[in-house]
Amino acid sequence: MYSSIYKKPDPYISIGRPWITNLSYIQASGRPDWIFYIHTHNAVEISYIFKGKGSLFCDGKQYEMKEGDIVVKNPQIPHAENTHPDDPLEEICILIEDLEIEGEPKNTFPVTGGSPVICSGEKKVLLEALFREILHCMSDKEKPENAYAGELLHAILTAVLATIKSEEWEQASDKDMQDRHTQEIRSYIEENYARDISLDSIADEFHFSMYYLARQFRKHMNYTVNNYIVSCRIGEAQRSLIHTDQSISDIALRCGFRNLSYFYTSFRKKVGCTPAEFKKLYRYPSEDVK
Repeated sequence: MYSSIYKKPDPYISIGRPWITNLSYIQASGRPDWIFYIHTHNAVEISYIFKGKGSLFCDGKQYEMKEGDIVVKNPQIPHAENTHPDDPLEEICILIEDLEIEGEPKNTFPVTGGSPVICSGEKKVLLEALFREILHCMSDKEKPENAYAGELLHAILTAVLATIKSEEWEQASDKDMQDRHTQEIRSYIEENYARDISLDSIADEFHFSMYYLARQFRKHMNYTVNNYIVSCRIGEAQRSLIHTDQSISDIALRCGFRNLSYFYTSFRKKVGCTPAEFKKLYRYPSEDVK
């Protein structure tokens, strides 16, 4: 028999009343080329890697993801991810609104200045159990357990915040300091991909030769300019297929594809399936969960 004396804990971190607007479950097994192209969200998305490895392209930087990692994609931050072909990803992605953490903008998770990929460390077993349980209770498309899911979400967010607070994790460093012009061009593409832009028009906009712009952009971004434009368009199309009720033709037009046939060809080439197949594979119930 023993007893211990504990000091009074610090006040709990207030997180508002967050709720889940969308949940996606991804299994890349059998799809070694699985990729979700560049896109953004209006709310914060938090993912958990159950198994496998992958790469995250987030806000102009490249990060590696592995089993047990938590991945935070804050609002309006361009990001893309893909699986490792020999160790396919299994992950859950939860889109969250009404998150209010003291000292942070609404719907923003505190990873500013740090890596969006967070190692769960000693909380791996707990977090995996919580994410598995929230996946289970939200999988009933006819009657998801909303209140229970809210409690699980609160526990997950609190555990992740505690992980960040208690452990010093290293920032992922840049392989190379990106050229200022490349950053400006990247931002320009991310803001204007829905317009009729191209390598030629961007070169005119920034008063560079096409050859200089193409060479510098590829050097720092590992993308060609045209491939980055198409990737932004496809990424936004993927997001819209999952999170909106817009028709495929409306999505294609809004994302910058003036030709529907070219959209279908580009989508299948990059994603590996048609837009309709993608929507069927990854979209959970359309009703908001609150």
